[in-house]
Amino acid sequence: MDSYAVSGKSSSSIDDTLAELVVNTEALTALLISRHGICLGQGGGGAKLNSTALAALVAGMFSATREVANIVGEDQFSILLQQGEKRHIHISLIGEKSMMVIVFENYSRIGRVRLEAKRCSPTLVRLIKKDKEDQKEAIQDISIPDFKEYALNLIDRIFVIGEDEDASS
Repeated sequence: MDSYAVSGKSSSSIDDTLAELVVNTEALTALLISRHGICLGQGGGGAKLNSTALAALVAGMFSATREVANIVGEDQFSILLQQGEKRHIHISLIGEKSMMVIVFENYSRIGRVRLEAKRCSPTLVRLIKKDKEDQKEAIQDISIPDFKEYALNLIDRIFVIGEDEDASS
């Protein structure tokens, strides 16, 4: 089963999927980030972490690791594990342009973290693809003539409001 469920329902968003991953792994937080270091989604208690900085640094670290992989004859490493004294980070590729970052404690949970990360990856790939399709549809819904007319009307209203205020002074 490649679909992660939230409260028995099919996952409706990236954040829901990551939140369920956090529950299933007892992790502190889980992030979905782009290879450019932009946070695309978050689950768990990430409020205690600077997710923006974490996303940027992990993206840089993953880029450096890709170069190390090339040196040893690999295209890339698909999973990275950083082990600290108290906290650990599991990083895995999701699709072609995203990474999942799971911050957890208790190193003995690494097997569970790896299993759940692998299980939710197809759902995240599907959600990323759906988000891209939704963005394309939204862009296509706005035709150039309609947008131009809307923008001109908005500009006219701004100046009319400004003139009304000047006239009343």
